[in-house]
Amino acid sequence: NLLYFYTEQGDFVIDPMTGSGTTIDVCAFMGRKIYGYDVHPLPDREDIIEHDMTSGWPARTAQAKLIFWDPPYFKKKDDGYGLKSISRLEKSEYLEFFVKCAQDIPSKFSGCLAFLCSDFNDEDDPEQNIFFWDYVNIFMDAGWKPERRIQIPLSTQQVHPDIVNRFRKEKRMARLNRDLVIMKRGGS
Repeated sequence: NLLYFYTEQGDFVIDPMTGSGTTIDVCAFMGRKIYGYDVHPLPDREDIIEHDMTSGWPARTAQAKLIFWDPPYFKKKDDGYGLKSISRLEKSEYLEFFVKCAQDIPSKFSGCLAFLCSDFNDEDDPEQNIFFWDYVNIFMDAGWKPERRIQIPLSTQQVHPDIVNRFRKEKRMARLNRDLVIMKRGGS
C-alpha cells in the first residue's frame, strides 16, 4: 500500500535497513527501482547491498522518491539482528543514532520518508521504554514534518494464541500494531 500511494512505476526507493529483502521484492513486483541496504546482508540475496548506517546515508539517497525505513526495534530481537545491529546499543546511543541519521538525510532528498516503528516497553525497567512519539520528536527536531500516521497490524505469527496466553499469564498487555509515519522535510 505504501508503494502504491506514495510512488509510481519507475520511481526510485531506498530501504536503508532492508533485512530479508521484502521491500526489494515488492518493488520488483510493482515496477519500482530500489536499492536495499543492510549491515548484515543475507548470503543468498545478492540484491542487498552491504552498508552500515552508522557511517551515514548511501549517496543514492538524494535521488529517491521514497525512503522506507524499518529499523530494528530497540532490544526486541537482539538475537535475530546480528552483532552490528543498532538494537544492541544502550538506549541513549540508540536514540542518538536516529538523531544523527534524521539530521544527515541528504538535503537534496525531496521525497517522502516512511518510518516504521514500534514502542518498546521494559516491564522491569520503564526508564528503557521508547515510544512512537520519541521517534517522531527526533525527526521533527531535525526538520521533518509528519504528514500521516498509519497503524500497521503485526503479522499473525506475532499474536499466536500461545503468545497471547503467555502474556495473560505474565499479566502483560500484548502490542498488536506498529506505526508508520509519513514525513516530508519542512519544519516542525
